[in-house]
Amino acid sequence: MTSEQKFLLKLISYSQFGFEPDCGKDAANSVPEGIDFNRLFDEAVAQSVVCVAGSVLPDCVPDDVKMRWKDADNHQLVSYIRYINAQRGLTSLLRENGIPFAVLKGLAAAIYYHDPSKRAMGDIDFIVPQDSFEFVKELMIRVGYDLKNKDQNYKRVTVFSMNGVCFELHHHFDHEDREDIEKYVTEGFSKLREACVDMVDFSMLDRLGNGIVLLDHMRNHLKSGLGLRQAIDWMMYVDHELDDSFWGAEFEAVVKEVRLEKFAKVATKMCQKYMGLRTNEITWCSDAEDNLCEDLMENLLISGNFGRRNGDGQKIENVTASFKRDGLFKRLQSAGESNWRLYKEHRWLKPFCWIYQSCRYARQGIRTKRNGDQLRDDLRRAKNRNKLLKELEIL
Repeated sequence: MTSEQKFLLKLISYSQFGFEPDCGKDAANSVPEGIDFNRLFDEAVAQSVVCVAGSVLPDCVPDDVKMRWKDADNHQLVSYIRYINAQRGLTSLLRENGIPFAVLKGLAAAIYYHDPSKRAMGDIDFIVPQDSFEFVKELMIRVGYDLKNKDQNYKRVTVFSMNGVCFELHHHFDHEDREDIEKYVTEGFSKLREACVDMVDFSMLDRLGNGIVLLDHMRNHLKSGLGLRQAIDWMMYVDHELDDSFWGAEFEAVVKEVRLEKFAKVATKMCQKYMGLRTNEITWCSDAEDNLCEDLMENLLISGNFGRRNGDGQKIENVTASFKRDGLFKRLQSAGESNWRLYKEHRWLKPFCWIYQSCRYARQGIRTKRNGDQLRDDLRRAKNRNKLLKELEIL
């Protein structure tokens, strides 16, 4: 772990739990000597935590780097205002038509942050009851939302856009259609919570359902590129909701059922070790192995948000890891069925999907132009990540 990465983790802790970095050499929270602030900024960008970390920058940061941070903060503020307005419009539309809904991630994660506006926002993900899905889809088209995936049959989600914001209308939450996970999302509709962030009202799942969504979201992205942003989402949820009492009363039994207990413990203890999550009243993770906490943090820092730090190598790493996890033919066939548009129109082509996907991977490999050393690094990371997934019991 570099000095810049270590200090980035400290800045995250300071921003959420009320400490201030100090340039004095003798202070316990002082800035490490010789730190490269431009490199620190680049690390924050790669992890999508620029505004979280930038909210507590010390005065000794050089002016040119402060300007980079200020520009990023201004850009995110504009994006956040657009996002908030889009969420307000969607909430009004659904409530005017009597449709229950729950925001997934997004504001349902930001609500736990010290300053919700500092969380980098992506799409607006929301889920409606399955028997309302088609009605909501047609309603959104009718009032002017632009349907983006017209030519594909998505079971889990339909994608819209409006005014530069992407909306994902969910029919199911989990990427793998795991019924054990979906059960807690579906049951959450009977006990929705009303919430408000920056004067925007919205509905979210109850604290059990919301926690399962944030944990499973981390699990899914660990297979393809988990970054610090998702880890902070989980950390702040735990800080506000998941003390020893709630863990013992409800959460422990559920994560055991959905096979995420070990991952929950390791991820939480990792947040305590590296990002300042309190340990009082959150002792349920104390038996997590320290070496797994270290391995998980290393994976996050290497990967970046959605794997962006690895560039083209991330694609190769993901494919290699999926081959090890699912088997070569099964992975080629399932990916081919998902990616081949012609197959969606002519189902008789199903036996040939694996051939299509093999050719697709070959074309992508040619375009990446990875040299031998880079490919070996990609394969090594894939091997290490697959080993970590097995140790966390989430394969």
